Amino acid sequence: MKQPDTKTAQKVLIPLSERPTLTVNEFCMMIGIGRSTFYKAVGAGHLQVRKYGKRTFITQEEMKRFVQNMPAG
Repeated sequence: MKQPDTKTAQKVLIPLSERPTLTVNEFCMMIGIGRSTFYKAVGAGHLQVRKYGKRTFITQEEMKRFVQNMPAG
């Protein structure tokens, strides 16, 4: 039986809660902020990111720390 081409193979979807990192868009969607606010938080040192090439990731631990440090409303 022929193996499927890697470009057309179906992606395995892992729930966000089980992934070690999030993309910028995933993080912003989960927290409820925009991308410009995200990059302001990074620039101010309130949020640390990981880079792999041009891609930016946020660890689950960093997301939890960021949320815990948000001011209470």
